[in-house]
Amino acid sequence: MSTRPRRTLADLLGDDLPAGIVALPEEHRQDLADALRDARRRQSAALAEAGEAGLRHVPALLRGAVRKAVGL
Repeated sequence: MSTRPRRTLADLLGDDLPAGIVALPEEHRQDLADALRDARRRQSAALAEAGEAGLRHVPALLRGAVRKAVGL
C-alpha cells in the first residue's frame, strides 16, 4: 500500500466543485477522485504510446530532434 496521501477530488479539480458533487458522501467523492486519477494515468500512457508510434513515421536520423522539438 502506498504511503502517499490520497488526493481528494478538490485537489484534482480545484476547490470550486459543483454543489452536486459536494453533496455526495466523502466515500463517493474519493471514488470519483480515484477514477479520475486512473483515467488521467491511462490517458497519459496512451498519449505517450501514440507519440512513439507517430515517431515511427519519421526517419531514424531525425527522431531525436523531433522528440526534442515536440517534448517527448
